[in-house]
Amino acid sequence: MENLASRTSSAALQLRFAQNDIDTMTKREKNLWQGIDPAAQDTLGGRDYRTTSFAQELAQRGVDASELMVADHKQGQNVGGHRELAYVTGAKYTLGSPTADSTGLSNPVTLIGATPGSKLAIVRDRTGKMANVKFANIGVPLNPDGTLSTVEEWPRACEVKDPWIPGVEVFARKIYPQRHRGCFGEFVRRDEGILARIGLWPKQWSAARMFAYTAKGFHVHPPIIPEDSAAATWLRRLFIDEPENYSLRRYDDEQWDVMFFLQGRVEMILCDIRAGLPRRVMRFFIDGDNHRGNNNVGVVIPAGVAHAIRVEGAEDVIMVYGTSTVFHPEFEGRIASEIETAELPESWREFLAL
Repeated sequence: MENLASRTSSAALQLRFAQNDIDTMTKREKNLWQGIDPAAQDTLGGRDYRTTSFAQELAQRGVDASELMVADHKQGQNVGGHRELAYVTGAKYTLGSPTADSTGLSNPVTLIGATPGSKLAIVRDRTGKMANVKFANIGVPLNPDGTLSTVEEWPRACEVKDPWIPGVEVFARKIYPQRHRGCFGEFVRRDEGILARIGLWPKQWSAARMFAYTAKGFHVHPPIIPEDSAAATWLRRLFIDEPENYSLRRYDDEQWDVMFFLQGRVEMILCDIRAGLPRRVMRFFIDGDNHRGNNNVGVVIPAGVAHAIRVEGAEDVIMVYGTSTVFHPEFEGRIASEIETAELPESWREFLAL
């Protein structure tokens, strides 16, 4: 575990942006700060505001969970029919005139989800009116400044698919307000949706509270390898060669997690450390049910994917999670988890040691 921890620490250091030269000031920058004491100037740094690819954002700075909600991770084609396009929940798009006229929606519209099987996109305009439309009838997305993008600039599904950790699932949840009472939201249905598709149903459900400013992890659960297979060969077969052959997965023998958040906001970091698979990192932010919005999601985490959770803000987090097996202490591997330990003051430790 010690070597694994050191590699994890090294990987974390490598998440810094490769060409971040903000510590080296240009002559113009030095002139700008000439009114500051030279010793203080030497400590100055800046924030890197450069635009990066989705893959870099996902692995380094982190993204909202809603940005991961691409319909089926890939859906639709551009007018040329040769490149898959990414449709991201929470993003704004344009509708073609015939579709806008027939639905009564005004442009732009926000993609808020998809119907079962990702057959249709669910969109909402600025007045709150909603409709189901074909993905092919959605036009180019809007840039963050509200200007129209182009087909060439449209994010491709591969931008999400390439950095995606195989076996991880992130799925949208709808939270309904109940006036004067609170809210209601389903976790998941056994015979519908993601868990039905991948054939996973938890054997144990648990709940946990995380106090504000605390964190869990990294934790990892061991993938179980058949006796007649090499680990790397088996895992590549499961997640690279036959990723949709869910019957191969050993849910009964290894721990997969399904997580939901009822309260608070969290940052989740996933790191793939399975033998034979590329090392990938996914870092994203999830909202609890008391913060209704596009970041209300459930997450499936395979065995062999290290995971950590950090509370965002001053609010306690309440989470509910299901596991494919009942709890086995030997399945609980910990990596760089010192953050979970509240060390006693040195004077207390000295007193207790008397």
